[in-house]
Amino acid sequence: MPNQTEQIIERLNSVYPMKGRHVGSSYGRPVPEEPAEDKCPVSVFRAAMISRNPGRVHELVLTLSENCFDVMVMRQWESRLHTALDTGLVLADMTACTDVEQFDTERNLLMPSSDRMSVPVMYLVNEELMSRVSESEKLLQEELMVWPPRSKETMMYQIHRVIRLHSLKALPSEDMPKGAKYVYKDLCIDRDKMTVQRGSIPIHLTKTEYSLLILLLDSEGAVRTREELMSEIWDTDFLGGSNVVDVHIKSLRKKLKDNASSPRYIATVRGVGYRLAD
Repeated sequence: MPNQTEQIIERLNSVYPMKGRHVGSSYGRPVPEEPAEDKCPVSVFRAAMISRNPGRVHELVLTLSENCFDVMVMRQWESRLHTALDTGLVLADMTACTDVEQFDTERNLLMPSSDRMSVPVMYLVNEELMSRVSESEKLLQEELMVWPPRSKETMMYQIHRVIRLHSLKALPSEDMPKGAKYVYKDLCIDRDKMTVQRGSIPIHLTKTEYSLLILLLDSEGAVRTREELMSEIWDTDFLGGSNVVDVHIKSLRKKLKDNASSPRYIATVRGVGYRLAD
C-alpha cells in the first residue's frame, strides 16, 4: 500500500502533468517565458512554495500561476517531491523573520539541511530583515526577494533571472550557448555563460556580485545610486541604514583584486553610489 508521500506524488502528477523537456539538457526543465496573448503551454514549469502560513504569500502564488507556472504549496519541503515532480524553483517564506537567527531557525524547519538540493531557492524576506543582511556572511550568498514587492513586473523579472542563471550553470559545457564576449580592461565577461575571467583564470562570483558587475558595465560609466542598485538587484527601494550594497561591492572588489582607494574597476562616488572606474 503506498505511503503518504507516494500518494501525494501520484495526486500531484495527475494534477500537474509534465509535457516535454529541454532539448539537449539532462535536467529536463524548460525555462519559462513570458506568456504570449494570455496563453500558456501546458505545465511549462513547476515551482514549490513553502510557507507555514500560506495566506501570507497567496498573491505570489496567483501571480506565478498567471505567468505560466504550476505552483505547489506546502508547509514543509519533502525532498522526494523534487525528483518525482521535476521541481525547477523553490520559494521559501521567511517573511516572519526579523533577524538572522530567526531566519536560520525557520529555514531549518521548512527545508532541513539534508533535503536541500541543486534547485534554485529564493527566500522571501521583509524589509526589516533585508536591512540586516550584511550581519550574516551566509545570508549574503543567498537569493533574497523582498515581500511584498514593489511591483509584479520587477518580482517576475527577479524570478526569471534566477531561473535562467541556474539553468545556464546547470547545462553541461558542450550544451552551453555560444555568444559574444564582453571585454572590460583585462576582464572577459561571457554573458551567455555568465562567467568572468582574467586571462585564463576564472573569477568565481556569486549571483548577486555578477549582477552588480553587469549593471555597472551596462551603465557605461554613469553613476548608479545605492537606491538604484537595491531596486535592480533586490527589488526594493528600502535602505534604512543598511549597508547591504556596500558589503556586496566590497566582496566583488576583493574577488576582482580591486582597490577602493585607487580603483581599477569600480569607483565610489561618495554619498551617492558607484560607477565604473576610468
